[in-house]
Amino acid sequence: MDKILSMADFYDNSVIEKELKRYLKYGIEFIELSKYNKNDNEEIKKIVKGYHLRFFPTWLDFYLEEKKEIEMDKVAFFGGTSKNKMIEYYRKELEKAKKLEVEYVVLHASSVSVEESLTYNFRFSDTKILEKVVKFINEIFDEKKYNFTLLLENLWWPGLKLLSSWEVKYLLERVNYKNIGFMLDTAHMINTNLDLKNSDEAVEYILKNIENLSEYKNYIYGVHLNYSLSGEYVKKSIKNPKNIENIYEHIMKIDSHLPFENEGIKKILDKLPIKYLVFEIFGVSFEEREKKIKRQLEFL
Repeated sequence: MDKILSMADFYDNSVIEKELKRYLKYGIEFIELSKYNKNDNEEIKKIVKGYHLRFFPTWLDFYLEEKKEIEMDKVAFFGGTSKNKMIEYYRKELEKAKKLEVEYVVLHASSVSVEESLTYNFRFSDTKILEKVVKFINEIFDEKKYNFTLLLENLWWPGLKLLSSWEVKYLLERVNYKNIGFMLDTAHMINTNLDLKNSDEAVEYILKNIENLSEYKNYIYGVHLNYSLSGEYVKKSIKNPKNIENIYEHIMKIDSHLPFENEGIKKILDKLPIKYLVFEIFGVSFEEREKKIKRQLEFL
């Protein structure tokens, strides 16, 4: 099992290498890279084990070309507002991953609008989202071009939640790209249950959901290990969504990327055929994040 540090390329390659060296003493030898900048990361490809594709929560509106939903005059995430522009964007992402010779790429199999993230009144069912996820994947993934593993990640919004075996079975039966598995984000799974009160309950909830997957749990090849307990906050914010002024702060309060400080996480990892253990823990500085990851490691 590889221990991996989640890292974005907000910094140049020398800073990324220096940051990883900070963690070598903990057995963390690789990074899972999220690209935001246009800089070339090929010179550090030996340390890049995985590539996290960018997630634009409203991607489905672009894919469906729902002009009313995406406010065509205001939003242009992909260099344009058409489905073709979005497809082109992600194909470029996959080419970057190929050049880096990564073992896996991560894709969020979910979709949500800004309003839905505030109110939790969702337009589409999980099945509807997954149906479109399958079509999207089958348009951009080509086994003749790529040999990395596609890991689909769960979220608490409509789409893949990894709460039952039908979700995994549905995707495995319909996605044409055969080198496929799943990335379990522990905090995202916790966020699907607003009634959890502590980390002990969170561990039991995750273990129960893993059992619900039956034999399909064997397709979970990676874990984004982190913790968030935001049920009470979400319940209050749903009642007064107009009081939320900053959507990014709102999402960070739901999904805070803290250490999962409970020895029960060992039970979770032991239930799964993990190849990639990714520390997706945030800090306001490199030093703060190291302290948090060090605390996380104490529970492993």
